[in-house]
Amino acid sequence: MNSGDFRAFKNVLHEDLGIDWVKLLEATYLERFFESLREYMGESFEQFRFLIINKNSRWSRIDPPIRGKDVVLLWLGDEEGTIPHELSGDFRLILKSYWPISESLGNMHPFPLCGSSAVLEKDPVPIEERKTWVFFSGNLNANRVDFYRQFIPWGGFPPGNLPLLARKLIARGLGTRPGRLLPRDFSASFPDSVIRFTGGFAQGYPIGEFAARLAEARIAICPPGFTSPETIRHFEAMSHGCVVLSARLPTNVLYRASPVIEIEKWSSLHSVLADMLNHPSRLAEISQSTYEWWNRVLSPKAMAIRTTRLLTSNN
Repeated sequence: MNSGDFRAFKNVLHEDLGIDWVKLLEATYLERFFESLREYMGESFEQFRFLIINKNSRWSRIDPPIRGKDVVLLWLGDEEGTIPHELSGDFRLILKSYWPISESLGNMHPFPLCGSSAVLEKDPVPIEERKTWVFFSGNLNANRVDFYRQFIPWGGFPPGNLPLLARKLIARGLGTRPGRLLPRDFSASFPDSVIRFTGGFAQGYPIGEFAARLAEARIAICPPGFTSPETIRHFEAMSHGCVVLSARLPTNVLYRASPVIEIEKWSSLHSVLADMLNHPSRLAEISQSTYEWWNRVLSPKAMAIRTTRLLTSNN
């Protein structure tokens, strides 16, 4: 446990992971969040301690090193979507990424997955100037097998609606690693598009190039992660006003009534995309709504306003 500051915030604590926290994927979002929170809370900001934990509950037991009614727990990185009922009474407030249910519970509330610093530090490009119409670059995990099969030129393989174990086995053997036989680049499926499957997490574009390509995209496809339907990609794409296509997402405050276009079945992907590509003015409208949603609901400033309200309403 480090008791030093996180950037300039002496009351922001974090686990000692043996790495420089400012180099973490979420560093820029967190820095902007705490800067805004300190601005909105004023002197009362110093009355609280903020503990950041970044753990997946599947692999690690969660045992926060500090607790108390002056402590706010910010739990990132738990794709299992754990609801920490047992911790609720130990903290003033719990802000939790990967929140799978519709409502907050007592003092526990959903928190965005932030997005990478490389993406958030780039300025959005006006949609009419973007060079890429459809963009996806990411790992083929078990939850993306049905998404992958929409690009295979022969029908019926891999079969749809398979149980998770079968999808895991297929994902492992589908040939997305170098040297395998099955295709992994489907960029020609749509004009001026990038659709690429990789052989593992962070094995695609270098993060800087990924950020640049996402910023140039009009439509970003955001299939589920390894366990959760939520991914960092959702937040990165919305921060640039991309039109987001996604599987069903939780109906909590982060997504409810958002402009994200949710697809019930991946088999409808091509028809949905064809309709969108034929209506560029509608794309521009959705892009604008998405960027407004980011700023109003998901951005560091928006979350700081919401957190201030949650903390001051309990005083």
